[in-house]
Amino acid sequence: MAERLRGRQQKDGSIEEWAARIVPRAVAYARTLLARPSDAEDVVHDVLCRLFDHKEYDLIANGDRLLFRSVTNACINRTTRRREMLSLDNAFDDGTGWSVVLRSDRTPDPADVAAANELHEAVKEELALLPDMQRAALELKAMAYSLNEIAHILNVSSSNAGVLVHRARKTLSEKLSSMLSTDIAAGGNRNSRLQGDTE
Repeated sequence: MAERLRGRQQKDGSIEEWAARIVPRAVAYARTLLARPSDAEDVVHDVLCRLFDHKEYDLIANGDRLLFRSVTNACINRTTRRREMLSLDNAFDDGTGWSVVLRSDRTPDPADVAAANELHEAVKEELALLPDMQRAALELKAMAYSLNEIAHILNVSSSNAGVLVHRARKTLSEKLSSMLSTDIAAGGNRNSRLQGDTE
């Protein structure tokens, strides 16, 4: 891909700067849409190679929209082609038996850690059950994209993008209502994907 990047690079190096800025966000986004997050880098790499092959694309002006739309389609295609069963192994990090939690100098209460892990896993499982377009819209919204930007990326109208985000949030809120009520009562914060921010 480096050769293709150099082939598209302009005199001011703006293509390289664009790629350095957007690729980490695209990989993070792809991870949320794939059954196997480890495939995210491969998906983004393949998409970038295809975009670089199309010399008619103006990646400086339209690259973000083209990249995220292509990544969305590639992830949905890969997910629908290969529906994999969730493994209990995915619930753990490096065999520790616990999802990664924020470290601090204070040893966390095991009950708090268990509750946080339970909520984290429940959110992840419910996100995986959302329709692909709803999950994509919600993840993009959580990455601070506007509804207009989401609409361009997903190739839908702005109102449809809002409907996708609203339905995804509503479904997650209904499925996780008991856990979120407990979490909020205990002083926790809702997951950012569930917060109903406005445009």
